Amino acid sequence: MNNRLHTYFDCTRVGRLDYFRQLIFLTFAPLSILLFGLHMVGSYGLTIKPALVCSACYIIVSAVSLIFYLFRGPKMLKSIMSVFFVSLMIIQSGRLLVLASMGQLDPMLTTVNITVCYLLVLLGGISLLPRTSLVCTCINLTTLFLCRYLTNNPMYGQLLIIYGFMCVATIVFSFVAYKLLREQQVELNDYSNTINQVLHVFNMNKTELLALLKLAKSKDSTTVYDKELMAQLDKKTLHNIIKVANQIEHMQACRRKDMHERFPMLTPTELDVCRLVEQGLAINDISKVLGKSASNVSTVRGNIRKKLGLAQDADLRRALLDYKNV
Repeated sequence: MNNRLHTYFDCTRVGRLDYFRQLIFLTFAPLSILLFGLHMVGSYGLTIKPALVCSACYIIVSAVSLIFYLFRGPKMLKSIMSVFFVSLMIIQSGRLLVLASMGQLDPMLTTVNITVCYLLVLLGGISLLPRTSLVCTCINLTTLFLCRYLTNNPMYGQLLIIYGFMCVATIVFSFVAYKLLREQQVELNDYSNTINQVLHVFNMNKTELLALLKLAKSKDSTTVYDKELMAQLDKKTLHNIIKVANQIEHMQACRRKDMHERFPMLTPTELDVCRLVEQGLAINDISKVLGKSASNVSTVRGNIRKKLGLAQDADLRRALLDYKNV
């Protein structure tokens, strides 16, 4: 059963949010049909005709939404849920207005009906449909205001303040959560695209990429572990890696030659440090690139300053760039 549910959701989802939205919709819509169906047959609640009409409308809207989802829904789930929640909010608000105009002012009954209204706002919020929650909140608060005006009952004023605060808090949560999730989704898409581009360039799969990264990070290149990682790279992958490495080495050689022409008094190590300093790398980054300690790189930088006649507090990178522009 669990595997069938996963298969269904995998086949019908459009985005990452659809798993959660489908779960909410496919739980709440049938539940609405069941509960208000029980009200229709007189199992609980008021049996006055206006209340029963509202329950019948609840059932119709829920059933139509489910049918529409089954035939057209997976790609339109967000729109279906928005229309579904707003329609139910209009029906529930109509129930409140009818009961208030008929003098049905039982505090418990009124609180239950308003709680149903807030539940719709909350479901819109946790479904990350902030605009739907906002529309439902406006309808809800307008209804409470009209009930207060029609009955002149202070109970509605108190409920307006309490549920108004709860609805506003829910909307704020929904907008913030939606924004954060969208940003995270953009970052995940960028990361996935970057990984796919790297795999395409090197013509390798993810297993080979991980093996390559472990090889690059390994300090001891003679261990059996490294040989096992090498075995995971096929000939095409190795050829592409060697090709890219040769291109990088050629670029670095050209930069070293340019550096040597500008600073013939510097040693090869000092030239490498200058090249990396020009690129904006810090001491720790340079030490990782050259495989040297940070203190060794700091000493080399000091020697470069002396040979170029720079003060200890002078900006080495700026000085190198000035020499380059001369």
